Parts: sequence; structure tokens; C-alpha cells
Amino acid sequence: MTGDVMENLPAQRKSDVLAALAAVESAQFPVPAKEFRALLEPPLRHVVEQLLHQAGRVLIKVGSGYLSGYDDDVAAELAALDIGVLDREQRAVLAMVLLFTVAIPRAEGHIRGENLWTSDHPVSKQLLESGKLQAGVVRAALRYLRNAGLVRSVTNGLVPGPQFLRLTPRATTILFQELVLLAEPQGDLALSIRRERARLAQPHEEFSL
Repeated sequence: MTGDVMENLPAQRKSDVLAALAAVESAQFPVPAKEFRALLEPPLRHVVEQLLHQAGRVLIKVGSGYLSGYDDDVAAELAALDIGVLDREQRAVLAMVLLFTVAIPRAEGHIRGENLWTSDHPVSKQLLESGKLQAGVVRAALRYLRNAGLVRSVTNGLVPGPQFLRLTPRATTILFQELVLLAEPQGDLALSIRRERARLAQPHEEFSL
């Protein structure tokens, strides 16, 4: 399949494409487009996108750089098979991290950038351990989340990890909506989200010509 996509490319351009592909798949943070010809030039970038598509993945623009991530439909299929799904305690701890580092600062107007996941409002491990979950459970979950790139340690605590930068726009929207519902369940935005979800859940009338 790779050969079919790149068969008409000169050898050097094939090398450019493969270098860019390896970079966006393995980098921890967004790969600057200016550093890879196959990310900078649209025709070659399209080839990168085609190769990712063959693997069920997509190219995601993050600022002036790129990363790869799972296609939304593929991600849903993997989740349905319980592949890559966090356990209950891990989800609870991650939800608390996102609540304190993203949802609450966003609601207070402290986060205004395009990317929610580059938060500079860390939460302390001590605060996470002061909740209903036992401290040992929180510590074990945090170890797993760090290793998975879902949480990152900074000087004053913890922030979302680099894996969040690999979310598609649709996945980001859904997760942000869940954070709004968690942080401000009675707020105007939460009410708007519920109304829109209720509208989409209603069966559509069928029309015939």
C-alpha cells in the first residue's frame, strides 16, 4: 500500500515523506512544519496524510506544527473493543487533573488560547490525594497516566500530557463539552450543550418526494 501512494515520487521525496511520517508518529510534541519538507509542501503533506489514513490515523495541525492521531471512527472501534481504555480509578484521577488544570481555569477566563491542553495552571499531587480516592490509588493512577503521556509533571504540579495534543478537533470538542458539564453543570454553556445533544438525539422526520 505504501508503494502505491508513493510510486510516482522521486527517491528523495520518498525519503522526505517517510522522515515526516516517522516524526509525527513518534514526537512527544508538535513537529515544526518548517523542519520537514513533506510537512511544509502541500502535495507531499497529502502523501503523508494518505499513508496515515491507511493505518487508521490522521494528520493533526497543532499551532505551526503537526502530530498524528487516531481517526475518530477507529478510536471509537478500539474503545468498543476495550483497547486503550483506562480503568475506573485512572479515569477518575485524569478527570480531576483536567478539572483543575483546564476546566476551572477556562471557566474563570484564565485559558483563552486555541489549545486547551497547553495549560500553565498545574494541580498539586497533594490536592488530588485529598479527595475521595485513597492516596495510594491516586499515586498508582498517576504513574500509569504519566507513562501513557496523559499527565505531565511540571515544577508546581501536574498538567495534561502531550497525548492530548493528538486529539482530533471532534474529539477535543467532545472532551471539552464533558469538562464544561463537570465544572459548570448549571452554567449557560452546559445548558446549551445539553440542548444541542438532546436535539441531535431526537429522531429525524423522513421526507419523500
